[in-house]
Formats: sequence, C-alpha cells, structure tokens
Amino acid sequence: MRFLKNFFHKNLRDPELVRRRQSLGRISVFQGLSSGQLTRVLAMLYHRHYQEGETIFKEGDMGRALFIIESGRVVLFKKDKKGGERRLGELKSGDFFGEMALLEERPRSATAAALEPSSLFFLYKSSLDGFTVRRPDIGVVILSALARLLSARLRHLSDKTTADSERNA
Repeated sequence: MRFLKNFFHKNLRDPELVRRRQSLGRISVFQGLSSGQLTRVLAMLYHRHYQEGETIFKEGDMGRALFIIESGRVVLFKKDKKGGERRLGELKSGDFFGEMALLEERPRSATAAALEPSSLFFLYKSSLDGFTVRRPDIGVVILSALARLLSARLRHLSDKTTADSERNA
C-alpha cells in the first residue's frame, strides 16, 4: 500500500501529467475541478493519435464518447442530399466535440476527421456513468457544465431562429 501511495504522489509531479492536467482544466466541461480531481479524470480518459485525413468517426456511427483535441486540428462535416460534403466547422487544440454522446448513445450526426496529425483524448459515456457513481463530486461538476453548455447552444439556436423568422416576415 505504501508503495502505491508513493508511486501515485511521485507521478502527480510528472511534467507531462501536470501539462495535461492544466490543459484539461482549461476546457469548460472540466472547469471547477481541483487538481486532484483532474488527475482522476485523466486516468479515465483514453488517448489516441490520428494521422492527417484519418476519420475519427463517421456520420451514422453510434456515439459513445466525447473527444478532446490535445493537439492538431479536426474538421466536422455532413453529407448533403446530393452526396457531397457540407463543412460544419474546424476545431483546434483545446476544443472538444461529440458531447451529446455523454448523455445518450445515438448515431453521430456528422463525420469527424483529422486535418493534420492530431492527438485526442476521449471520454466514453460508460466510463463517465461509472465514474459518476464512484465519484459523484466529479461527475456532478462535469454533467452540470455539460448541461450549461447545451443550454447555451440551444438558447443561441433559438435566438437565431427567431431573428431569421423576423427577418423573413
């Protein structure tokens, strides 16, 4: 037990862990978590590198994870009715996407691909669900931040729709 405790504390000062913990703490979904809580979140994240042009997920794939861009750039696009691609946006280091998958497992509404070599973390819904039971202090912070984010996006869409309707009237 003493070995594990010393090992854990020694690794808490590892420069790479410190850098990743600080990066994670700047992401809105994880703001409000302490340094120790961020370390626990990092332990449940998966990490993967993607090559330029590599698909991260395809439209229609089952959504099971939130993705966080550690480095690189990602493009999101959707197929149009004619089979072409409509670009939805480009994301960079520190951005995240796929957050709806943390609430419900449903088919992805778009495709995501790396625009350049990219390093991503991902958080599976099943991991967050289990973590929320074991560490509700952390799970509540993440889920509350996610609810605020989705509420703000819905409000923005509602305001845009209202403004478009008034312009067309």
